[in-house]
Amino acid sequence: MRVSKGGTDMFCPACKQITTCKAWPAALITLDPNDYGQRMHYTKHKDINWFQRGRECLSCGHDFVTAEVDIEFLEELVELREALSSIKSNAETYIQESAAASQSLSKLSESLSVLRALKVYKGAKG
Repeated sequence: MRVSKGGTDMFCPACKQITTCKAWPAALITLDPNDYGQRMHYTKHKDINWFQRGRECLSCGHDFVTAEVDIEFLEELVELREALSSIKSNAETYIQESAAASQSLSKLSESLSVLRALKVYKGAKG
């Protein structure tokens, strides 16, 4: 005979560990009456569908909402996160290098100003 633990073992975002969590209607957690349905989708992205459930961690009492999605959607999310991370890193490198290049151009401009002030430069122009 199976003994109920009062919930499902899963990761609690507050405890940061696997704990037993009780299921509740998501609307009781979000306080949004539209969340009483469990099958959800985004109207602008018809291909994003999920099954949602409210949860309460029986260890710490934290309330949260979970979503069951197709594994391919999670794989796409991971790919996009990795791509975005790479873009952010490249953007930071670009900003640092462009700042250094700007400083170098400023120094070059100052040097040219000094050179232009010399009579030798004026005579060599042409």
